[in-house]
Amino acid sequence: MTRHIVRGLAMAALTLLALTGCVTLPEQQAYNREAHANIKTIAVLETRNNDVHVFMLNNPGASFGLIGALIAAGDQASKEKTFHETMAKAGFNAQAYFKDRLTARMAEHGYTLIWPASQFETSKAQREMVGLRKSYAAVQGADAQLDVNLNMVGYAAAGAGAGSPYRPTVTASVRVVSPDGKQNFYTDYFAYNNVFNSAKSVVISADPVKYSYPHFTELEAAGTDAVEGLKVAIDAVADAIAHQL
Repeated sequence: MTRHIVRGLAMAALTLLALTGCVTLPEQQAYNREAHANIKTIAVLETRNNDVHVFMLNNPGASFGLIGALIAAGDQASKEKTFHETMAKAGFNAQAYFKDRLTARMAEHGYTLIWPASQFETSKAQREMVGLRKSYAAVQGADAQLDVNLNMVGYAAAGAGAGSPYRPTVTASVRVVSPDGKQNFYTDYFAYNNVFNSAKSVVISADPVKYSYPHFTELEAAGTDAVEGLKVAIDAVADAIAHQL
C-alpha cells in the first residue's frame, strides 16, 4: 500500500467524519457586536496546514470493499497530484491566499488581525474534529483571539457523472475567544458548496455554472481557470466570516 493511497484513505475517512453528520459540529455562538464593541485588534492563532484536495463523496469504487476503497483512494491521490501541479504553475498557495483575503475582509469591518510568526502550528494543539482548539491560553496585546481553520479546501463532487460536478469547495471552523482564553465570544462553521450537507453551517452556494466541471478531465483541462474558482470560494468564505463579526 503506497504512501499516497494511505494518505488518500485517511483523508477520505477524516473528511467523511468531520464534514458529514457523523460528527457533531461545534455549538454555534452568535457574535454580540454591541457587547464587544471594544474589540478591534485580534490575535490569530496558529492553524493546521491542511492540503488542497480533490474529493468525490460517493465514489463508486468505494462500494466494492477494501479493494474498491484502495482504488478510489489511489484515484483521488492521482487527481490531487494533477491539481497540485496546476496550482504550482499558477503560483497559488491556498492557505496564504486565505490569510491575505481574511486580513483584507476583516479590515473592511474595522478589525486588525495579528498573525503569528508561523501561520501554521509548530506544536500539536489538542483539537476538536473540525480543527478548533479544546482550550486556549492567554495572549497579550490583542482584544481577542481568533481560532480559524480551513478543513476542506479544493474541489469536491457529490458523486460520479454530469449530475454531480466538481465545484470549488471550502469549509472553515471559526471561534473568537477573550484574550485570557476563558470566554467564547463567537463560534461557527462555514461551508462553500455544501456538498457534505454539514448541518448548522453558514452555507455559501457555489455558482451552478461557472467553475463547475462534470468530470475531472474537464477540471484538469480548465487549468488555471480552476484555480480562479478556488480563489472565488476562499474569498467568499473570508468575506462571510468578516460579515459575522
